[in-house]
Amino acid sequence: MKHLPNSLTVLRILFAPVLYFLILESRSLGDYLLLYYLFVIAGLTDIYDGQLARSQQNITTFGKFLDPVADKLILAATLVPFYMLSTQVSAFRPVTLPILLILLGREVVVTLFRYYSMWTGNIFSASRLAKFKTAFQMFFIGSILVHMAHRRMIAEYPEFAYRWFDPIHVKLNQVVIFIVVGLSVVSALEYFARNLPALMKHSRA
Repeated sequence: MKHLPNSLTVLRILFAPVLYFLILESRSLGDYLLLYYLFVIAGLTDIYDGQLARSQQNITTFGKFLDPVADKLILAATLVPFYMLSTQVSAFRPVTLPILLILLGREVVVTLFRYYSMWTGNIFSASRLAKFKTAFQMFFIGSILVHMAHRRMIAEYPEFAYRWFDPIHVKLNQVVIFIVVGLSVVSALEYFARNLPALMKHSRA
């Protein structure tokens, strides 16, 4: 049991290339349903690996280093193919190049800062705002996948689909991605404003 939290983190990393490949290759309703459920499982490992580690008082350096990497890989493995297909698939169009660069750039910069902080002996936890950002990111990605599954249902099983909901889903995803971008920028500024002075003070000591 003591290795389970880190095993879940490694599993999430292994999910990343699978999600990336499936997004590029999915064509049918079954493909998108499989893709959605795999994404949900990956998200659940993100929740439970941390909870298990804390409940067992088994927070390891390996886990602290690898967990952010797993999160960022899942994010990149979904948003990058969304952008790559955005000229062909209208449901992916909310992920533009500027949005992709902002979201992934924010994660890279903050993660590097966290690693440097850990190296100097400072552990800075994620703020509530950053947790909201992560929740909205996961909701957006899941919503896109559900949207694609619903579009395939309209095409393959129109008698079971709600065609009227499609334009509403388009607007929903457009709104959510702008909330995600706003939370990403604001939470990064908050993170640096809160933690950078402490790190600089420690470095001068």
